[in-house]
Amino acid sequence: MRDFLADHSPLPEIPPSSGQLERGELGAWAVRPFFIPGETDFETLAHPLRMHAGTKDISFDPTSQTFSGRRLPPDAITSAFQDVLNRFSLAAREWLVTTFPEYARGLTPDRVTWRGTEEATRRLRHTARNDLLHIDNFPTRPTQGRRILRLFVNLDPADPQVWATSDRFSSLLERFREKQPVPMRSDAEWLAVGARWLRLLKSGWRGRSEYDAMMLRLHHFLKNDHAFQTRATRKIWMFPPGSAWLVFTDSLSYAWLRGRYTLEHSFFVSPEALREPDESPLAQLCRLESPSLLPMAG
Repeated sequence: MRDFLADHSPLPEIPPSSGQLERGELGAWAVRPFFIPGETDFETLAHPLRMHAGTKDISFDPTSQTFSGRRLPPDAITSAFQDVLNRFSLAAREWLVTTFPEYARGLTPDRVTWRGTEEATRRLRHTARNDLLHIDNFPTRPTQGRRILRLFVNLDPADPQVWATSDRFSSLLERFREKQPVPMRSDAEWLAVGARWLRLLKSGWRGRSEYDAMMLRLHHFLKNDHAFQTRATRKIWMFPPGSAWLVFTDSLSYAWLRGRYTLEHSFFVSPEALREPDESPLAQLCRLESPSLLPMAG
């Protein structure tokens, strides 16, 4: 089968160590480091039924073999579509634990997401926009202090994905503390489920910890911070067809400026598997010497 991604100029490779990733650096690979769907698989993913207006993305949980997607049409899911995402998930995890063996004992697969619509032209509510600088937090899937590691692959046969990256977590936290108080808590207190969530627990859902609630507030704060969005120093990335990139998106702010036809796999990495656990957002929150005394921003 012809490799329809092979003719494009490569991205200069930046193979990181796990410590560099955990400190907020982005790793990039110019050519596929593991299974990436070929031309026939791409046609399965990009079928028009899955590209109808209004769908932000289609997510697949490889553990439960279930799908989710905003206004997902019932005929969007086929066995061939599911097979492609399953193969991608298995290959991505195998590559990660081979490349970063220290993560093998603490790596939990989250969702595989197929993004088939152009990022630059989607109409989304403000806090859901990916073209604004932000860090990641999954409101419906609390991390419980684990780190969020995300792997992206550009499957577009012609066009690059364009990203911007900016400040790391330590700078973001200081910016947040200038406007809103951050309480001093131990790691056990940060990981405790907030009282309001205890009243709302659903079957099978552990509830949002104080840490997850804090990270979600920071996520929204950054997207609503006009000065940060307009003045922050940015590095622009161009990821050509066939390239892959890997980043802990809970510690490096980024914006997805344009691109479509992207496969992404999220993973949770437990604290005991980290090479540099003191670099995690949770550890940095626990090191706060004193809470901000400024009033809550209105």
